[in-house]
Amino acid sequence: MNSYLNHLKLLLKKLGIAFLIFSLCRILFYIFNVHHFTDVSFDLFLYGLQFDLVAISFLFAPLVLLHLIPFPFRSFKKYSLILSLFFYLPNSLAILLNLLDVAYFDFTIKRTTADFFGMIGTGDDFFKLLPHYIIDFWYDYILLIGLLILSWFLHKKYCNPVTLFKSYVKKDYIIHSSIFILFSGLMILGMRGGVQYKPINIVNAGQHAQAQNIPVVLNTPFTIMKTLFVGNIESVSYFSENELSTIYTPEKSINTGGALKGKNVVLIILESMTKEYVGGFNNGKGYTPFIDSLLKESYVFTNAYANGQRSIEALPCLLTGLPQLMNSPYVLSTYTGNKLNGFPEILKEHGYNTSFYHGGANGTMNFNGFVGVVGIDNYYGLNEYPTKEKDFDGLWGIFDEPYLQYYADELNKKQEPFFSTIFTVSSHHPYTIPKQHIGKFPKGDLPLHETVGYTDYALKEFFKTAQKMSWFNNTVFVFTADHSSKSSTAIYNTRLGRYSVPVFFYAPTTYLKGVNDELFQHIDIPSTIIGLLGIKSQFISFGNHAFDESTKFAVQYVSDRYQTTVKNNFLIFDGEKTTDFYNLKQDSLLTKNLINCLSLEQNNEKNKAEKLLKGIIQQYNNRLINNNLSISK
Repeated sequence: MNSYLNHLKLLLKKLGIAFLIFSLCRILFYIFNVHHFTDVSFDLFLYGLQFDLVAISFLFAPLVLLHLIPFPFRSFKKYSLILSLFFYLPNSLAILLNLLDVAYFDFTIKRTTADFFGMIGTGDDFFKLLPHYIIDFWYDYILLIGLLILSWFLHKKYCNPVTLFKSYVKKDYIIHSSIFILFSGLMILGMRGGVQYKPINIVNAGQHAQAQNIPVVLNTPFTIMKTLFVGNIESVSYFSENELSTIYTPEKSINTGGALKGKNVVLIILESMTKEYVGGFNNGKGYTPFIDSLLKESYVFTNAYANGQRSIEALPCLLTGLPQLMNSPYVLSTYTGNKLNGFPEILKEHGYNTSFYHGGANGTMNFNGFVGVVGIDNYYGLNEYPTKEKDFDGLWGIFDEPYLQYYADELNKKQEPFFSTIFTVSSHHPYTIPKQHIGKFPKGDLPLHETVGYTDYALKEFFKTAQKMSWFNNTVFVFTADHSSKSSTAIYNTRLGRYSVPVFFYAPTTYLKGVNDELFQHIDIPSTIIGLLGIKSQFISFGNHAFDESTKFAVQYVSDRYQTTVKNNFLIFDGEKTTDFYNLKQDSLLTKNLINCLSLEQNNEKNKAEKLLKGIIQQYNNRLINNNLSISK
C-alpha cells in the first residue's frame, strides 16, 4: 500500500509541475503581448487553470494511467524510465505549443488553432522562413530552453522514482484498482473541464474575460485540441426560412449602376498594409507618401475593415464576398469543394480577361488552386517570373519594385477589358528590401515600417510606368490590404481596430473621387465593382454594394466569437447571446462594455444588430453545409 501511495504522491507532484509550467507560459505570453490587452486582472490567470486542467488531462493521461495501473511491475527501475519519458514528452510539447503564441500571436491576434498545421502543409514557405523565425524570435528559443531545464530540474529534485518491489496480494489489487478507477474518473472530468453539462470549449473563456482578453485565459494546447477533430461549423436555425429571407440574404441582384462601364479592373492587395501605416488616414503620420498623394485623387472608404486576419483568409473575402466566419480558413476547410460565385467568373462571362499575379512561391496558401475555382484563368507566381534569380528576396518571393514593373508589362499584353489581381510580398516577415534601397525609407517604430515605405515606392514606380500605357486611363484600381498587422497605436489594437485596412478606388479620367465614411468591408468589394461596371447579374455575396441603400455592416470571427459593427455600435456574439456591446462614437477604444447597462434606445440597437448577425450566421453556416453558395444559371 505504501508503494502505491508513493506512486500517487509522485504523480501529483508531476502534475503540479505541469500546472506550474502552464502558468509560467501564460505569464510569458501576457508579458510579450501585453500591448494587445486591457484591464487584465490576476483573476484571469486563475481562471486559466480550468483550461490548463483540460489540456493537462489530455496530454498527461498516459502518465496517469501508467503510474496508477494496479500491478507491481510499476516499481521496476526500467519502468521508472518509461514514466519519466511520459512526463517529459507531453511537458515539452506543451511548452513548445504555448511558446509558439508568445511570438505568433502578434501576427494572428488569436491563440493558434489546428488550421495552423494545415497552413504549414500548404507550400514550403514555412520551412524556408523557419531559419529567420529562429533568428528574429530568438528570445522564444531561450524561453523554451529555460522552461525545459526548469522542468528537468523540478522533476529530478522532487520526483525520485519508486523502485522498491513488493509482490501484491488480493487486497492490494482491490484497493489499487479502486484508486485507479477513481483517478480515471477524475481524469475524464479534467478532460471535460469540470462537472458542467457540456465540456468547456474556447467560447467558455468569455465567461471570465472581456473579449479582448480571452487569449490570456486560454492556452495553445487547449485551442489546438478543441479544433483538431471537430467539423468546421454546425447548422443553425435562429429563424424560419421565410423569416430569414426578410432579415438577411446574400442573394444579390444588381441591375443599376455603370459609372465605370467597360473599365478594366486591377485589384492591388498590399501585404500587411495596416491602415495605421498610411499617412492619409492618420493626419499625415505614416510611411506611404505616394499612396497619400493617390488618396487625394481617389474615392476613399475611411471606415473599412478586413474580414479575416491572415493572407490565406483574404482571397475568399475579396474575390467572392464570402467572410471568414469559422476557425479554419475556407481554402483549408471541408467546404473548399463548394461551388462559389466568384466575381472574376462573372466578369469573365461578360468578356473580361482574368489573371492573378503573386511574387511568392507557386502553391503558397493554395492561391493557385483557389483563384481557378472563382473564375481566374491565368495564375502567375514565382515560377513564371522571368528573372527570379536576380530579383528573389532569398526567402519569400520577388521584391515588389521589379515585380510591379513586370506586372505593368504583363498588363500591357492583356486583351481589354481585363480583370487582374496582384498580391505584393515585400511587407511580410522577415521584412527585407533590396540592398540598393537600404537606408532610403524611414525605419519607424516597427520592423515592417521600412518595407511599407519600400512597397509604397514600388507602387510609385509602377504608376510611372503604367501611366504611359494605353490601358491605364481605361482602368479602375482597387487598393486594399490582405489584413492588418502590428500596430503601435491604441485605436488599431482594439478588437475591431485590428481589422482596419485601407480601401480606396482610383479611376483616372473619371469623376470617381471623394470620401465615404460609411462602413465598408472586404466582402463589399465584389458587389461594389459589379455595380460600378454596370453588369446586370444575380449572384451570392455576403457583402453590400457600397452605393445602394442596404444596411452597412462589418463582420468578423475570432476566438469562437462573432463580432459585427452596425452604424456606431459594435457587438460581440457567442452564438447564443450578445456578450459585449459598445458605442463606438463615445468609446472608440472599447473600454466600457454596456451590455448590462443599456438604455432603451441602445437595447433596441443591440437587438437589431444581433438579429442581423444571426441572419448572416444562419445563411453562412447552412449555405456552406448545403453547398448553396452560387446561383446556377
